[in-house]
Amino acid sequence: MPGGAGGEVCILAVDDRPANLLALERALADIPVRIVKATSGEEALVASLRHRFALAILDVQMPGMDGYELAEILLGDPATSATPIIFMTAAYSDENHVFKGYIAGAVDYIVKPYHPALLVAKVKVFLELAVHRQNLEGIVADRTSELQATQGRFDVLFELAPQALLMVDRSGRVAHGNRAASQLFGLPATVLEGSEIAAILPGFEPAATDGRAAGPPSGESAPVTLLTVHRADGTAIRVEVRVATVQLDSETCALASVTDVSERIAALEDAQRSLREKEVLLKEIHHRVKNNLQIVSSLLRLKCDHLDAPEVRAPLEDSISRVRSMAMVHEHLYGNASLEQIDLGDYARHLTGILRSAYAPSAGLEVLAEPILVSIELATPIGLILNELVSNAFKHGVARAAVRAAAGEFQREDVRVEVRVEAARICIVVHDAGPGMPPGQDERSTGTLGLQLVGVLCQQLEGSIHFHNDEGLRAQFSCPFPGSG
Repeated sequence: MPGGAGGEVCILAVDDRPANLLALERALADIPVRIVKATSGEEALVASLRHRFALAILDVQMPGMDGYELAEILLGDPATSATPIIFMTAAYSDENHVFKGYIAGAVDYIVKPYHPALLVAKVKVFLELAVHRQNLEGIVADRTSELQATQGRFDVLFELAPQALLMVDRSGRVAHGNRAASQLFGLPATVLEGSEIAAILPGFEPAATDGRAAGPPSGESAPVTLLTVHRADGTAIRVEVRVATVQLDSETCALASVTDVSERIAALEDAQRSLREKEVLLKEIHHRVKNNLQIVSSLLRLKCDHLDAPEVRAPLEDSISRVRSMAMVHEHLYGNASLEQIDLGDYARHLTGILRSAYAPSAGLEVLAEPILVSIELATPIGLILNELVSNAFKHGVARAAVRAAAGEFQREDVRVEVRVEAARICIVVHDAGPGMPPGQDERSTGTLGLQLVGVLCQQLEGSIHFHNDEGLRAQFSCPFPGSG
């Protein structure tokens, strides 16, 4: 089995956080393997020179060389190209990054937090595959040894290879082409051999200007060139070309391996086109939801304008404010490049400005908001909570604040709003300069429909809400921040 000295089975684990490596090591403690840990892509490459790994588990997000770049290097090196790679991430769980991980060559893409039993089961499968691969490698080695003992072994391998192969001499002409190359280009061997490589692969030059065949030294990974070529019948195909330097009859030649990737590229382009279409559709959906919510808000506003009784108008105005806060979530998503997240700090600044215009245009407002990206599932309830807290601050705190300011008791903004991330939690603080809660009473915290809604939403978000008398009323809300892991 692939491993270190003495047949020891080795797994490469790469993560820039030592704590994650320790957790991974503990999760795999019952499997008889050695975990070779690395905290950077560069350290992992050094480890790959010293060990042969049965499996590599790579963190996606790392400073410097990230997981995708490390995987590209490992898969491009013949010594590590057969090593299965599992990507592991806590930040990049969206469909685009999962798709990118599989395109990069991963056999699996695990999102943290993961279940240890599931990870162990997957690792065991890949270790079993490593055993089978080693057995197959042994069989291939035996067959190769047999072929090397026979005359014309190279010609046999060259001709029977499933990959299209072209042997190019120093003059840039095709010295030999195998059966797969004839089928790929639609040319018989008699026409293929002796043709200039520039006519077969336009834009590809395997020969150096000094006459030496180009290509990496033996043992090094071959660079890949993507070309559009035409078959004998005029059909255009996309091919990947790799070139290596070989010795043939004491002559240095370039061995070009040509792979038809037309279907793969077409599938990728279809997937990208489908993704763009879905993004357009999602934008349109968010736009229509926003418009529908604005229509509801407008209808409520029309009804409210025809009512004179304050006790009837007030609930309608509160409902208008709540609908508007939800519409703003879809408005931000429609205007963003990303359809999955909105900036909670920018949203808070926009919403508080609208609420001030609605309830207290002359009130002083200070907003200290960090850029925090959250999903629509989190933004909507947090937006409603923020709407209730800031609305109450403007309705109950501003009038009393003006009296205090006139008396010269203290000077500060009428309403202060803070939005930040603290200890892996989203924290929102709304502080007004009003009278605060009356001693021994909690009507403002439990007596209104709006703050009852806040309580329900707090439970939904597994959050907490507290009110304090601190030169006015200070409301503090917090809930777990999924993006902090």
